[in-house]
Amino acid sequence: MATTYPSTMPSKKTQPLSEYDQRAVDEIRAWRNPPEMWYSFATKQASMAWHGVTELVHKIPGVDWTMENVVKGLLELTNEITQDSVWTEAVIKDFQKLGYPVVNLQDLLKLDLEQIDQACSGLDKKYIGLATIEGAATGVAGAAGIVPDLIALVSINLRAAGEYATYCGFDMKDPAERLFALQILDTVAQPSTNSKKVTIAPAVRTASRVARQTGSQVLEQVGVGNAIEAVARRLGISLTEKKLAQMVPVTGAFIGGGLNYMYTTTVCKTAYYMYRERFLQLKYGPGITS
Repeated sequence: MATTYPSTMPSKKTQPLSEYDQRAVDEIRAWRNPPEMWYSFATKQASMAWHGVTELVHKIPGVDWTMENVVKGLLELTNEITQDSVWTEAVIKDFQKLGYPVVNLQDLLKLDLEQIDQACSGLDKKYIGLATIEGAATGVAGAAGIVPDLIALVSINLRAAGEYATYCGFDMKDPAERLFALQILDTVAQPSTNSKKVTIAPAVRTASRVARQTGSQVLEQVGVGNAIEAVARRLGISLTEKKLAQMVPVTGAFIGGGLNYMYTTTVCKTAYYMYRERFLQLKYGPGITS
């Protein structure tokens, strides 16, 4: 099934916002422009700390081998995970249990955001719990456990983003949607001193181009496959640096201990707002949250 994007659906700008949707729009705007509070400051400091030990990390024996194997594992993962239709079937069943006449992903785009939110309530807690437990289990293996740990961490977070996407009616088997989800994971992983704005515009533009056309020739033209590989590689290197930072004296305990929890929490929050934003853009027009 081809994924539908704002550029391929008729705009419904004349449709008035419901009270619930207006609150959602306000929440999305507030999320994109948060006040400089203690949490933003703490997140910024943690990001700077990770970034500051990068040179030391690259002096750790075996770092190149570790990074290469993480990247290799992530490339295989991104190819395999899109063949898994279990989450689509499970999501459809969740809506059916709630009494909604849903039989495919296109039907989800006809629902109200309030109904979408009802169905995916608590999704973040599930994945944050999985990532935290997984990190504790593999952490005892030290450097030897970094490769399987990071592949598992990305798998959990890619599934989290994919499930949010599916609840909002987007098909994760579409290469452009896979790129969009990976871009969310990569954006969260990159060091940043700017907590004011989250943007993954390049992925949105690429996805929109793919949506306007079909066929393997188009995929070659826009380079989605190459983009996926590039994002997966950058994501793997960035996360490996963060994991290896726990082996650096003094900073290690602070940096390494909560990585899985912090990373998954932020990925889930970012996916939650971005897919809801895209859902509303389909319903009311692309400028609704600007």
